[in-house]
Amino acid sequence: MSKNSNLKKYSLEFLVVFIGILSSFGIDNYLKNAQRINEKNTLLDELNLSINEDLRQLEIVNGTLDDSLNSINILFEQTKEKTLNDSLLAYHISNVSAKVAISFFPQKGVYKQLINTNSFELIEDRQFRRRISDLYEHLEDRKNAADLKFDFFAESFDKALLDKLNYRVRIEELDNSVSINTIIYDYKIPKTLFEDSEFLGYLSNAEKRVYFYKELMKKYTQSMSEISIYLERTVSTN
Repeated sequence: MSKNSNLKKYSLEFLVVFIGILSSFGIDNYLKNAQRINEKNTLLDELNLSINEDLRQLEIVNGTLDDSLNSINILFEQTKEKTLNDSLLAYHISNVSAKVAISFFPQKGVYKQLINTNSFELIEDRQFRRRISDLYEHLEDRKNAADLKFDFFAESFDKALLDKLNYRVRIEELDNSVSINTIIYDYKIPKTLFEDSEFLGYLSNAEKRVYFYKELMKKYTQSMSEISIYLERTVSTN
C-alpha cells in the first residue's frame, strides 16, 4: 500500500472519529438543553399554579380588609349616634385591632427555583421576564415596607387601648390561614371612649393605612392576573 493510500486511510479514520466526537457533543448539548427547557416549562406551570393560589389568598385578604373598614365606619358613626350596645362596640373594636394589619405573603418558592436553576434566563420574552421580576422583587420590597409600618402601627394601637377598654376574645372558627371569627365577652367600654381624641386618631389612621394597603393589593392582583393569563396562553399554543 502506498504512502498516499495510508495517509488517506488515516485521514478518513481521523475524520470519522472527529465527526463522531462532535456528534456526541452535539447530541449531549441538545439533550441537556432540551432538559433545561423542560425544567423551565415545568417550573412555569408550577408558577402559574402558585400564582392562582395567591390570587385566591388575595381575595381573602381584601375581604378581611373590607371587613375592618366596615367596622371602622360603624365606629365613626357611633361618635354621632350612640346606637350600639357595648357588646357590638367591643366586637367592632376587636375587629379593627385583629384585621386591620393583615398581610399578604406571596409564594416565592417557584420564582427562586427559576433563578437558582438558571431557568429564568431561558424565558425568551424579555418583557415577560421583567414582569415576573417586578412582581417578586419590586412589589415585594414595597409590601415589606408597608407590612413593617403596619405592624408597628397595630402594636401601638393595641397598646393605646390597654387603659381605655377591656374585653376578652375567643376564636369561634378558623376557616383558613388569614380569616378568623371571634366571640367577644367580659367587655367593659367606657362612656367617654368616643370622645377620646387618641382613640379616634388611631381609627382614622387605621382607615388610611387599610386604603393604601388595598391599593398595593390591587397592583398584586393585576400583575399576577396578567402573568397567569400569559402563562395559560403560552401553554395553550404549545
